[in-house]
Amino acid sequence: MIPDPGGVPPGSTPVFGVAVRLLAAKRLTRLQLVKKLRDRGFASDGVRDAVAECERRGYLDDRTFAQLYVKSVLERKPVGPLKLLRELVRQGVDQTTARAVLAEVDDDEDTRIERALDRLHAIRPGDRYEQLARRLQTMGYGAPAIARVLRRRAREGTIGELEDVR
Repeated sequence: MIPDPGGVPPGSTPVFGVAVRLLAAKRLTRLQLVKKLRDRGFASDGVRDAVAECERRGYLDDRTFAQLYVKSVLERKPVGPLKLLRELVRQGVDQTTARAVLAEVDDDEDTRIERALDRLHAIRPGDRYEQLARRLQTMGYGAPAIARVLRRRAREGTIGELEDVR
């Protein structure tokens, strides 16, 4: 893990010390750390070297950031892969890494959609197929998966007014 911020090794650069303190306070992506260091007025060369040293020591890792972020979000609420991908990229994780991390998620998209539907049904029991589909799409689920799960629910009779889509 990250050492005590007061324990920055002797002879290290001031920018490295600030980088370690920032990472000790909060997990950041590489892009977020670079931005914070540049906002503090450090030169690009110093920022680049400090960030590289943080990565070398294992204090900074975008893949780990993405894994922990996805796990945290999915524990709190049902969110689709498209929304998770957008959020990871917005926070500075490159798309390749973000896609790889999302591919590692334990449960499948249909299972997450089922959980989201259960939650939506508890909050808004009268929603019809079209309304549910729009809400699920807003939550970041893909149209094919949404249609597949909603059709299955319609066949089971758990969603009303779907005779035309069976």
